[in-house]
Amino acid sequence: MCGPEVPTPKALEQELLRRPAVPVRSPVLVEGDSLAYLTITREGTDAERPFRLGAAAYGPRAEELARDLVAHIDAWGSDRLAVPRMTVTPAGYASTAGHVIGKPESRITLTY
Repeated sequence: MCGPEVPTPKALEQELLRRPAVPVRSPVLVEGDSLAYLTITREGTDAERPFRLGAAAYGPRAEELARDLVAHIDAWGSDRLAVPRMTVTPAGYASTAGHVIGKPESRITLTY
């Protein structure tokens, strides 16, 4: 891998891709040949909240990954004061509730 891939202005103008919320730093879910990333759209219908967070997804599992990312957005949006917690345990430990990232030597569990 040579470095972060950034959408070209031409691709965005042609609406081939949806603009990431923060180019080069937007959260992304990747599984195999599918991915979903955080997007932000200006709606302007509510002066208190002129932007809407969402997800763009591509690949065979796009719909599932987008749903997962939106679920995280909704959970964060309903309790913005929640403090995220990351627990790292050896790979043999049973998973607890939360989002689990399985690694060969450990399990990382994220909850908020």
